[in-house]
Amino acid sequence: MKTTFTSEDLKNIIETAFIENNEKILLVDADTNDTKEVDIVEYLNVKFYNWKERLVETGERDRQYTPLDEWVDSLNVSMNESYALVEKVDEEVVASQDIDSATLMGKITFLVQADKIKNLDYYITKVRNQYLGNPQDIQNSYGDKVKAYLLIGTLLYEQEPTMTQLGEMFIVSCNFRLSYLNDALTYSDEKIEISLDNETTYYEMPITKGTYQNVFNGDPVVVMQRPDITGVCMSTHTMVKTLTFYDYNKPLTKILNELFWSVGAYKIDGVEIEPKEVNIPVFIKVITGGHSYIYKDVIEQMEKVITNNDFNVCSISLRTWGKVAQ
Repeated sequence: MKTTFTSEDLKNIIETAFIENNEKILLVDADTNDTKEVDIVEYLNVKFYNWKERLVETGERDRQYTPLDEWVDSLNVSMNESYALVEKVDEEVVASQDIDSATLMGKITFLVQADKIKNLDYYITKVRNQYLGNPQDIQNSYGDKVKAYLLIGTLLYEQEPTMTQLGEMFIVSCNFRLSYLNDALTYSDEKIEISLDNETTYYEMPITKGTYQNVFNGDPVVVMQRPDITGVCMSTHTMVKTLTFYDYNKPLTKILNELFWSVGAYKIDGVEIEPKEVNIPVFIKVITGGHSYIYKDVIEQMEKVITNNDFNVCSISLRTWGKVAQ
């Protein structure tokens, strides 16, 4: 069965994300300069809806109200509460009978007191950063766990502040996107570590892309005396790895940079360099599926792409170590 996320489901997901990242903040009284520590979620006091609801009957008005006007007007009678309307705007599904994947687009419209707007702006940014690139296990309506990425946009000011009986109110909004793939592995399910000092120290590497290939080589073999049916008998195997990463100012990248620039250099700091070994061992540790795999590789290629007005991008290609010990 394909996963179904209704507007109510999206509202619950957004509300849970909003509540679970609570933190303490200090409030300063403008008149007395007294400070008080409160929970930011409690202070913002946001109530989430997935449909426009009228909390109390507003009665007849002389002017024509739009549905949003009526919704805003009815909310204004509740004291010290902020409100968030969660709407599903669109949905892009994968056209497949057996792949359960889709991207849902939505919008959150906040009605919030003016003195809370800066705190709301900060907290929305914090929640966004918490889920940015961090896959979540979300249970669908059939009880299955799906891997989902939640991306929350920045606050957008819908209109000028409105004066109400509660004071000055802001109507702001932010878009969000929920992408999911049922029963899928992600970047966080595999941990990659690298050692260039014979396994003395392993460094964890944040990579932008990793490609791993098991390459088998063999000779053609005729099957069952049939020249029209030819198989292959494998005789050798090697694993090829290509890791791409940004040129971070971190210990591992510094080691790789020193290695990159020193290989092939005629002089370093004015001192002529002796010939170096070209078979450079690298140990790769992959932790996945409850197991730890260690590979002894040799550097086949190192690349550094330096672009004006952009970040440096590096890559390293490795193959299985094949040098026979002396």
